[in-house]
Amino acid sequence: MRKRIGLLALVLALAVPAFGVGPAGAADATLNVVHGIPGVDVNVCVNGSVAISDFNPGEVVAGVPLPAGSYDLKIVAATHGCGAPAILAAPDVPLEGGRNYTAAAHLTAEGDPTLSLFRNNVRPVKAGHARLTVRHTAAAPEVDVWANGSVILEDVPNGASATLRVPAGVYAAWASLPDRFRPVIGPEVFRLRSGFAYQVFAWGDGDSGYDFAVVATEVGVR
Repeated sequence: MRKRIGLLALVLALAVPAFGVGPAGAADATLNVVHGIPGVDVNVCVNGSVAISDFNPGEVVAGVPLPAGSYDLKIVAATHGCGAPAILAAPDVPLEGGRNYTAAAHLTAEGDPTLSLFRNNVRPVKAGHARLTVRHTAAAPEVDVWANGSVILEDVPNGASATLRVPAGVYAAWASLPDRFRPVIGPEVFRLRSGFAYQVFAWGDGDSGYDFAVVATEVGVR
């Protein structure tokens, strides 16, 4: 199973010289980053500086505060600097203050690298519940998503996401081909805590295998 490592402390330390920011303020956006391209370690560059170095497939960085504005995102091989040819690039990415975003480097259904920016719902949830967002970012066709033996989402295509409010608890989850039961991604067990929002990314391909990457954000209860 590939690693899913929270690198928040490392990235916040890197963020000060790279972005010129300190602690999050009311006008800041929050950026999470997911590496979902198999077989390549990368550096993530923001506005021409390395923000995340030696980023491995399946790893997650969560909770980076950035002043609102537009940012140039570029992904290069881990052995290269930001001036090297890009594996992926997204210029002028707008981040709105007070919003929470996830940038995911992943594969299309056809297996081509792409970079997607998702805006996340981080409003408080009902007490005893969690918010679950499932995102299909694997090189795979449409899938059904299962939790504890029941289908919760049907025919989810690559690049799509869906958000559910679910009771806090433990869930065995996997993805299958439509109208099938056998897992093609997973299964994996997730503990969802009350007052948290979870983004679960399905990533990978048929050659390297598939896995899930998780971004967890505390949102509180109402």
